[in-house]
Amino acid sequence: MIRIPASRVAAGALPQVCAKHGHAAIETKAVKIISKPPVWAAPLIIVGALPYLIVVMALRKTVKAPAWPWCEECASERKTRFSVGFGLLALGLLLFVGAFALNNDTSGLLFAVGLLALLIGLIFALRGGVLPITGAFTSKDGQFVEVPKGSEHFAMVLSRMAARV
Repeated sequence: MIRIPASRVAAGALPQVCAKHGHAAIETKAVKIISKPPVWAAPLIIVGALPYLIVVMALRKTVKAPAWPWCEECASERKTRFSVGFGLLALGLLLFVGAFALNNDTSGLLFAVGLLALLIGLIFALRGGVLPITGAFTSKDGQFVEVPKGSEHFAMVLSRMAARV
């Protein structure tokens, strides 16, 4: 796991190397990196979405990264996730319309498959956002940005930059 001081991330003092893949950055993205919700908050979903959201939002730590390095592989991954996600969302809507238009024995099956396609498409589309692609999150105390599956090359360049300061 790579741990980067939050102040460094907020200042945009990162190497021009992708933190996830270790490739040269082709661009930088402004990213709001958030902390993971506490594990103990998950059972609150049973009580309702609102209590869960209130707790998660109240305890969330955020670091604004003005220039997070983004490589060609990240861009390709995002494009693929969005394409699959929105394609499945369109298919799900088409199956819903087909289920209501046919109104026969297969309507129930079309409705169920359409619902499944919508759900999977929504998951893919949401996982295509900038934050899920980076794989980074803020530590529980808000002092660090952590990249669990970070590139060794990124870590090496980052440590060299820190040694020069």
